[in-house]
Amino acid sequence: MFDNLHRWLILRLAAVWLVLSVLIGGLVHYFGNARLDNHVVNMAETEAANYSAEFTTYLGFPSGQTLALLNRKIHDIFDRGNFIVVEFYDAGSNKIAEVVKPSAKAVETRLPKHTSDFARKGGVRRQKMMVGNETYLRVFVPINSRTGTKLGYMEGIYHAPEEIITQIKRQTLWSLILLVLVIFVTSLSLYPLIIRLNRKLIDYSHILAQANIGMLEVLGSAIAKRDSDTNIHNYRVTIYSVRLGEKLGLSNTAMQGLIKGAFLHDVGKIAITDSILLKSGKLTDEEFEIMKTHVRHGEDIVCSYDWLKDAVDVVRCHHEKFDGSGYLGGLTAEAIPLNARIFAVADVFDALTSRRPYKKPFSFDVSTGIIRESRGTHFDPAIADLFLEHAASFYEELCREDEGLLRGKLGACIRKYFG
Repeated sequence: MFDNLHRWLILRLAAVWLVLSVLIGGLVHYFGNARLDNHVVNMAETEAANYSAEFTTYLGFPSGQTLALLNRKIHDIFDRGNFIVVEFYDAGSNKIAEVVKPSAKAVETRLPKHTSDFARKGGVRRQKMMVGNETYLRVFVPINSRTGTKLGYMEGIYHAPEEIITQIKRQTLWSLILLVLVIFVTSLSLYPLIIRLNRKLIDYSHILAQANIGMLEVLGSAIAKRDSDTNIHNYRVTIYSVRLGEKLGLSNTAMQGLIKGAFLHDVGKIAITDSILLKSGKLTDEEFEIMKTHVRHGEDIVCSYDWLKDAVDVVRCHHEKFDGSGYLGGLTAEAIPLNARIFAVADVFDALTSRRPYKKPFSFDVSTGIIRESRGTHFDPAIADLFLEHAASFYEELCREDEGLLRGKLGACIRKYFG
């Protein structure tokens, strides 16, 4: 069980680590790219502001002398900066000055063209472009007077410095690696904590299971004391049912319901008066109708407690018969729950081979003969045949054991199927 838990937990923590790494890593990558874009824009706008200041000075006093001064100053800025193309236009979109780096012509042919709307829109405009692994920014800066009148504009292509791009990308990558490691370490640190908490939960569950099983035995003992003054029938019929269920390959969950139902099959007899329950002679028809209600009483009892609800199949249907002649529902064939069909064979066989106040025990041969004759009427033929195939070994194991040994065998069954 713990091996399965470890495997399950490792797979779940790995899945959580992977999902969180992808989701949060995606956010880190997104914000890293946004930071890179903002940094490039800020650098481009800062450099563009130097050009705008010189151009604004020229537009204030346009002349051949100030134009020559403008060209000299913008060449100085251009040589030291990262713009590869800078163009200056007056308010009528007439080009006044231009500076171009030798590499610009090869780059310009590969850049997407922009429409005239790019220059006509108000405010500073930017357009990011990629050429291979290189990042470029087309920038439009309007030049306005203090009154807001358009004096002209500057347009340029900014080449983002590769070292800056590389540095920011490296920082983003390290942030991503650190994040993935933090998530991994956090997931890893949760592993022993979850295991420890699970062990405590299993301990508490075991205590609760023991309490439930103790309650099961108390209920079974209470009805046994009223009915036959011994637990031995409950022990034996439950173990017969378990052995038959094992031969049928029932799941652990089904076996749990079978054990509970077999041990509490007659719990409804608590509601039957002593005058009927303990009567040594044959019951009258009226008394038998009252006796049959123990099935309904038993169903009410086990359904009132969640842990016992899987016992209801046996408690409600253990007197049903394969041909529909049983009670209370008159169910037939596979309409009768499987656990009830299993228990019916075990219950009748134990009743036949046991001493009762009103009868001596039948021999093994007589008892198996009655089971064989009742296949298809009282019993499911397939289950009856399987029981008869192993009846000798079941009988040898259980029929002559005393109450203490039978209780020990039942305890082993409970440990096996209830953990």
